[in-house]
Amino acid sequence: MVVYLGLLAEYQGITHLLRAAETLVAHNTDAHFLIMGYPGEERYRAVAQSLGLAQHVTFTGAIPYEEAPTYLALGDVAVAPKISQTEGNGKLLNYIAMGLPTVAFDTAVSREILDDLGIYAPAGDWTALATEIEGVLRDPGAARTRGREVRARAVAKHSWDQSVQLLLGVYTRLLQVS
Repeated sequence: MVVYLGLLAEYQGITHLLRAAETLVAHNTDAHFLIMGYPGEERYRAVAQSLGLAQHVTFTGAIPYEEAPTYLALGDVAVAPKISQTEGNGKLLNYIAMGLPTVAFDTAVSREILDDLGIYAPAGDWTALATEIEGVLRDPGAARTRGREVRARAVAKHSWDQSVQLLLGVYTRLLQVS
């Protein structure tokens, strides 16, 4: 199961994700794509249909945020095909908190969060995205190991406690300057 959680928009790379799914299906990869988000699920459902993916993709529409962990727990791999080079990518924090190995387009924002534990495809290259997703699906042992490592990173670097300490440090420095 390949999971995506976020807005359904072109700058989020949804068409690229569907093209990657098309490539995986053509390779006879046994994968199903759970795409959670809105708006535009009808538009992207039509794209999936036109690519022959109707049986390989489920669109949930909007899901309550508090239910996101339940849905993400279904995944073997998470995907973040975001094309934007500068905008944040908060979905990555949800993915690593769940211990999901994560395939993303290679952007500075993705590298800032995932560092060397991300699995990267060149930005905008859905064929490479498909190759990286397929690699994770074909090696479940390595995927579980990667998942444990990204979960440890989430706890060590991106927890609420870590964020509080970072903010306190910034405020302390600012107060010392004024």
